[in-house]
Formats: sequence, structure tokens, C-alpha cells
Amino acid sequence: MKIAVYAICKDEEQFVKRFCESAKKADVIVIADTGSTDKTVEIAKECGAQVHSIYINPWRFDSARNAALSLVPQDVDVCISLDLDETLEPGWRQEIERVWTGEINRLQHMFDNGDGLIFTVSRIHARTGFVWKYPCHEYITADARNTEVLAVTQAILMLHQPDNTKSRGQYLPMLAMAVKEDPNCSRSQFYYARELSFHGKNQDAVAEFKKFLNMPSATWFVERAYAMRMLGSLEEIAGNNGNSWFYKAVAEDTDAREPWLELALKYYKVQDWEKCYLNAKMALTKKEQALWHTTDPKAWTWPPHDFVALAAHHLGLKDEAIAQGELALSFAPTDERLLKNLEFYKE
Repeated sequence: MKIAVYAICKDEEQFVKRFCESAKKADVIVIADTGSTDKTVEIAKECGAQVHSIYINPWRFDSARNAALSLVPQDVDVCISLDLDETLEPGWRQEIERVWTGEINRLQHMFDNGDGLIFTVSRIHARTGFVWKYPCHEYITADARNTEVLAVTQAILMLHQPDNTKSRGQYLPMLAMAVKEDPNCSRSQFYYARELSFHGKNQDAVAEFKKFLNMPSATWFVERAYAMRMLGSLEEIAGNNGNSWFYKAVAEDTDAREPWLELALKYYKVQDWEKCYLNAKMALTKKEQALWHTTDPKAWTWPPHDFVALAAHHLGLKDEAIAQGELALSFAPTDERLLKNLEFYKE
């Protein structure tokens, strides 16, 4: 089996050596440089990567990744798409060789985003029969003439370690263009609405999330529940009652903690301790964290325990306040507020 790692990049000198080191067990590393002015190209070549210059104008991520894929040698069996601020985890090659058998031409695997969130992606694929789609938040998909045969592993094969100072400002205009390019694409519509909320364009985000929910192709409960949760939060920010959206999110994704936690936060802010307690307790009935990109990792650590503890204290439930305070602290043992709260409950 011949395996290639391929990537696009621009001005990534701080990451390129780490990237190449993690991928050194690949048979070939192909980097398509889109105009670096630092030492990215020089360092990559020193690390043994094949580096090519490409020019994409107008810029879109799918075009760039398809250009990079075209540079991968034709005799490669398996391609791994990676960004330079990502690394392959130890043992990655052995795991691919273990599961890539028979007619397999694509692999679904786990991805660690470096911020406490682990979810599934499918960025390992056969050399032929696949193409990148969407100008932003691009996705590798099987060509219509190809039959996808998917293998699945629960192994974490990729880790994201980004430079959070790097601007992602180009995403919003590109996503606006994406929804104009294909008005029937619910995937682009979802990401566009989400990006608007990231930029604080709340009224626009509300309108676009509602548009997303009304699209015939918007059927995936994970993104629908997230959109409903966001609509509830945006209504609350605007001074309105977002409860109906939170409860719709609960109905859409019955295993999610996040909508219950949003309700607990709402009632915490107005010191309605009974409702804060009940909603936080409901969050804790959800025991298994879903491996989706929309999951809020904090919902599965200290916050629900903290809300129960605070509410229990105000309701006179001392033992429960102490027990839940200790559980909250177990997730964040150096948090000064949680430490002081627990001392207070015990007093």
C-alpha cells in the first residue's frame, strides 16, 4: 500500500516541520503552496516534502484542494488530506493498513480539534474517484461515477493545533458567495448562518438559521438541533424568550445536554433557582457525549454540575450542593471560583 499526505498552505513556517515529522511514515508528502512569502517552502523541501506552487483566483478552498490532489502521484493507493496546523497521531499508518482492506476506498475516523472536541471526519480516501466540493468548509466526496465503500475506525488519527491569531475573516464572504452559488445547499446555508453568529450579526443569523430549518434538504438532526439552540440563544440576547427554540432543540436531539444547559443558564441569570436546578439536572441525565462538530465540550465537564450545586445551595439542599460542587471541581481543580463555592457550601 502506498500512502500520500497532501496539503495546501500559505505562510505556515511555524508548523511545517511539525507537520512533516508527523507524516514521515507516508510514502510521499505533497504540499501545494499558494503564495508563501516566509520560509514555508524552504523548510518543507528540507523535510523531504514535494512542494508545488499553485495559483487559485478567485480563491476557493475546493479548487485549491483539488489542485493539490491532482499533484499526488497516480500510483498512490491512499490519500490523506491534512492542513499544516494539523498532525497525524502516532500509529496512524498501522491503523489505516489494518482497516483498509478489499474494496474500501474511504475511511471515516476521529479528529481532535485541539479544543476539547473530538468528532468524526472522512478525510482519508482513494487516489481516484473523489473530488472536493464547496468553496468554504469544503468536503471530499465521491464522484457521481464512483461507488463509495466506507470503512470506520474509532481511532483518533488527526490532531488540530491551530494558530488562533490567524484571521478567518475570509470565511463569511466566501460562505455568502456559496449560498448564492447554490441556494438549495442546506450545508452551505448552515455554515453561513453559523458564521454570521460568530461575527455578532445576530439579526442576520436569526434569519439565515430560520431559512436553513425550512430547507427540504436540512434533515440532519445534529445541525437542526444546533440551529434551534442558536436561535434560542440569539432570542435571549435580543431580550426575547428563547424557550420554545431550546425545547425544539431537545425534541430534535434527545441525547443532547446543550439545550438543557442553555435553559439552566437562563434561569441562573434571573435567579430562578428551581428552574435552574431542574434544567441542569435534566442536562445531567444525558450520559454520553455525542461525537459531532456541533457539540459544546464544556457541556460535558463542569458547568452542569456547577449549576446544580449553585441552585441546590439556594434551595437549601446542602448535601447535593457539596456533592455537585465536588464533581464540578473534579473537572477544573484549579478554578478559584469553584474552589471558593465548594468551601462556602461546606460552611
